[in-house]
Parts: sequence; structure tokens; C-alpha cells
Amino acid sequence: MTTIAQLLSNTSLDKTDARVLLGHLLEFHLGWSRSALISQDQEILPDQLIAAWKRLEAQRLSGVPVAYLVGKKAFHGIELQVNDAVLIPRPETELLVDVALEEIKQICNSSPKALVRIMDLGTGSGAIALAIAHAWRSMNKSSPRIEILGIDQSPAALQIARENAQELGLNETVRFLESNWYTAITDIDQGNIDVIVSNPPYIRKEDPHLELGDLRFEPKAALTDQGDGLECIRTILLGAALFLRPGGLIALEHGYDQAADVASLLHQNAFVQIHALPDLAGHLRVSMARI
Repeated sequence: MTTIAQLLSNTSLDKTDARVLLGHLLEFHLGWSRSALISQDQEILPDQLIAAWKRLEAQRLSGVPVAYLVGKKAFHGIELQVNDAVLIPRPETELLVDVALEEIKQICNSSPKALVRIMDLGTGSGAIALAIAHAWRSMNKSSPRIEILGIDQSPAALQIARENAQELGLNETVRFLESNWYTAITDIDQGNIDVIVSNPPYIRKEDPHLELGDLRFEPKAALTDQGDGLECIRTILLGAALFLRPGGLIALEHGYDQAADVASLLHQNAFVQIHALPDLAGHLRVSMARI
């Protein structure tokens, strides 16, 4: 006969991880909210839940990310389905969402009836695209005035993205396309995009972090370009001018030590008004510029 309190006190897991995993199981198996971790901590748990707990506990102790074990991750005010076909959304990437939202506001303030078109390159779970759409809908319920195209070369990632869009009720605002960067994008999008955002693979091939922590379990193709960490950014910048409107904005997430290299690449590709923004840790994490 095992209680919630006993499970939490006897596990080797980090306390936060343990509570997230057990809260997930309580909701899934019993329909209890996470508050049951405190309010019902002396309840006897069914054998089925105990068995599921032992499986999740063992997987987490082996290093499997909590987000993959519970199948979801919070990001910029929304909850996203995730699995090992997509990167786990991280707080620093929310900066890209904020940059895009500020640009949308400026465009709509100057042209209230404008339709703002955004491209999210390497969309993965759809995190950036869907967070932008959700936030803008929340701020402007009567008039979204935005269209977002999420691009990814992974069919498995796009399946997750489309399921997330369906769950959030954003299918009319966000569409997804399977493409290796720009290769499958039609002529109709050329010269019509106001904002390009991207969190591309930017980790260097030899970076030891690829074999540490959650990164060990995430899709390598979404983490590294198998080169110097700048190859995907080069590809994005080479094609961006064809799709951005004159004066259009591009915003790229990159490594904590890549801001100078990305600024140089932006300059080489005729971008102007180049500057970088810091993440919560103070690292220059997002570079933005105009064409």
C-alpha cells in the first residue's frame, strides 16, 4: 500500500522532476489535479499507477527528459505536445516570439488593415509560430491580421506541429510546409514576408554539450549542422532577401558566443540595423536585422 508521500520521499529523482512526473500520472490515471500532491498525499495509489511511476522513474534516472516523458512542455503561455522528433522548447527561445510580436505591433499601428506575414524556419513542434499566433490572438481577438508559415524538413516534427495547432485552435492562422529551408516554398511567398524568425541548428559538431543532459535525447539534426554551427544560418541569410519585403525583419537565435559571427554574416548579406538581444542569462542570444 503506497501513498503519494511515500513515493516522493523514497525516490532518487530531483524533487521538482518527481513532482512533475507524479502529477502527470495522477492526472492521467485518476483525473486528479497537481494540487493532490499535497492535499491527497496520504491516499493509497492503485497498482497500475505505481507500475507507471516505476517506469517513468527509471527512464528519468537514465536521463530521458521530463518533457518527453510527460509528452508536453509549456512555452510562452501555451502548452505544446513534444516527443523525441522535436526539440524541447526553451525559455531563451521565447525572445524570438517577443521580437516578432513587437514587429507585428509596429506594422499594425502604422497600417491598421495590414496583413502581416511571418515565416518560421525550422519550426519543429511549432513552438515559435504557435506562440506568436496565440499571443496575438489574445491581444487582438477581433482582428488577428497575421498569417504564419512554419517550415520544417521533418515529417515527424510537422505532425506534432499540426497537432499542436489543432489543439490550440490556430489552424486558420498557422500553416505548415515540409521543406528543406526555402526549397519547397512557392513563388507566392516571394517578396511578401514581413518577418522571418528561426531557431536553427547552431551547435558546433564537436561541442561536448551534445553528449550531456537533455541534448543526448533530442534530434541531432535540429541541434547541430554537423559543422561550425553557422552553416544553417548562412543558408537562411542567403535566401532571406528573396522572401522578405523591403524593410522586412529577420530574427535568429544562435549560440551564446556566436553574436559577432552572425552580425558579420548579416552584414555580408546586405542586412542593416543589425543588433543582438540578451537572454535571461545575459548572453547575446538573438540577432535581428532588416533587409
